[in-house]
Amino acid sequence: MKREVIWTRSVWVLFEELPMHERELILDHLKYICEFPHMYPVRTKGRRFRHHRWFHAGNWLVYYRVVENTIYIRGIWPARIP
Repeated sequence: MKREVIWTRSVWVLFEELPMHERELILDHLKYICEFPHMYPVRTKGRRFRHHRWFHAGNWLVYYRVVENTIYIRGIWPARIP
């Protein structure tokens, strides 16, 4: 069963500013999440994004939550500092 993906406005604005290659990597992961939303681990520590699932795509960590049949993309964080 496919799930709906909802982006927060601020995350969507950041996503649109990313290079096309980075956006495609994130969207490739989202295809799998729509089918298997619990496949990535839950972050259990830290102040930001605690209890969110996350995945690594290119130079970015993408944080999301699953509520019933909806996936909420809540944050995109740099995986490394240039």
